[in-house]
Amino acid sequence: MPRSDVAADLRRMQALLRQEESALRRCDWTRLERCARRKEAVLARLEQSPAVQDTGTAALAGQMRAAALRNARVFEAVLAGLRDARALIERARNPQPASTYARNGSRKTLGAPNATMERRA
Repeated sequence: MPRSDVAADLRRMQALLRQEESALRRCDWTRLERCARRKEAVLARLEQSPAVQDTGTAALAGQMRAAALRNARVFEAVLAGLRDARALIERARNPQPASTYARNGSRKTLGAPNATMERRA
């Protein structure tokens, strides 16, 4: 693969990584899936290309690596947020009964309120 093709693929990958980051931040799973397929195709071409040692291509590869690492951090943050949201919903659906002390000092269990989910726009 000529050097210009490698640089073009690196630029394509950078564009895909920018699209991926945007999709991650918007939780656009359909767009993420499309980006993943396109990234796989570009990576397959890059893996078949010979190593290019010029500084321009090396700089592009470094930028691509930095963008991929940034996206990995964003992806982990999205997953953590989804896990937290799931746990919050689970607690709302299955509230634990609370207890308090009565005037005479005895412990009294309060009934858990009926769990309802309210949708808001």
